[in-house]
Amino acid sequence: MIKPESSHTEELFAGGDAFGPLVLRLWSPRNRGGTTRMLDPGASLEIGSGASCALRLEEPTLSASHCRVEHRSTFVEVVDLASTNGIEIGGASVRGAQLWPGASVSLGAASLEVLEPSRSAGDGVSGVEPLPGLAGSSAVMLKVAARVRRIAPLALPVLVRGESGTGKELVARAIHRESGRDGSFVALNAAAISPALAESELFGHRRGAFTGASENRRGAFTEAHNGTLFLDEIGALPLDVQAKLLRVVEDGMVRPLGSGVASAVDVRLVAATCEAIENRVETGGFRADLFERLAACIVRLPPLRDRRADIPEIARDLLVQLGLADMRLSCAAERTLFGRRFRGNVRELRNLLASAAVLAGDGSVIKPEHLLDAIDERQGSRLRLGHTDVLRTYEASGRNTTAAARALGVPRSTLRDAIRRQREAG
Repeated sequence: MIKPESSHTEELFAGGDAFGPLVLRLWSPRNRGGTTRMLDPGASLEIGSGASCALRLEEPTLSASHCRVEHRSTFVEVVDLASTNGIEIGGASVRGAQLWPGASVSLGAASLEVLEPSRSAGDGVSGVEPLPGLAGSSAVMLKVAARVRRIAPLALPVLVRGESGTGKELVARAIHRESGRDGSFVALNAAAISPALAESELFGHRRGAFTGASENRRGAFTEAHNGTLFLDEIGALPLDVQAKLLRVVEDGMVRPLGSGVASAVDVRLVAATCEAIENRVETGGFRADLFERLAACIVRLPPLRDRRADIPEIARDLLVQLGLADMRLSCAAERTLFGRRFRGNVRELRNLLASAAVLAGDGSVIKPEHLLDAIDERQGSRLRLGHTDVLRTYEASGRNTTAAARALGVPRSTLRDAIRRQREAG
């Protein structure tokens, strides 16, 4: 979310708490390794390509003294020093910005990120290799990789937590792969199962067990014997099925519906949720004892906005998956992606790239205009932003429709329609 402090300063990812030392990371497509510097509260430094800068990067689009950064306790302030290419947020030029951990701005072709020390590059992840199939070499993803490898051999359930689209099933597959189990990996989405059929889907049934049960059916647990069962959106399971799931987790015995005989299964259960399931425990919607069993091993996946440095790598991987290995993103297109919040995370990025690639036609390079047109197309020409976001960004740009539209990542016509609708609504 972008909020203005004045017509020339932008505020990214607001928060009210005071921060301790923060990490500044400066990098560019030419120098992805970049450079980092710790910034203590009250301290300031200059950023640029010049030898006198405390945070320096050899990048042609950086001025010798590009900007000044100061840690103001509750935020980091960035001020332009009359640089050639200035400071940009989402493609819109600003003279200054207030940043919180997780935010980033563009300085020419370079990107400046503000990170908490626990998320800084090289923090406790020396020698850790990324997980195959899960793109991302940022420190936070290397920590995920290290944790997956530690817990994979254990005979314990795992709970994967993360927003929708962050790659929870990919983590589950990585756990299965790293565990060395020779059985199948079986994936089941609890939210997509009819409550009436949830027990049958999990444990199977015998012919005649219920209306429509015309033949015997193996359940997911039996299919995953000696392997791994990934149960996504576990919070959607009915309470009575939760009780039976707990019993299987505890004793490893499965009894199909309509059968009086239970059989033993050896299954590694990996559950996932995108909600704060503790809240459902408190309201009685999820069994506390089942949650305690699942929470023995937890893997937390960060949202894409907290690992923006991974975006180019993820984008390349997604283009290959889409059969578009010959296509690439221009540097300007990468900067456009850095300015988005990606509430749908990697899934949203994948869909956006697919649409942009179509709009690029026979070209081999995806450019900012392809991305912006794809965003407009996906939104159906309606700006899905809050009233405050639209009007404040418009005012912050000096009522410059072009600049505001670039900052919000939408076409001008879409912004004009949104402003008109919101003003009519008061």
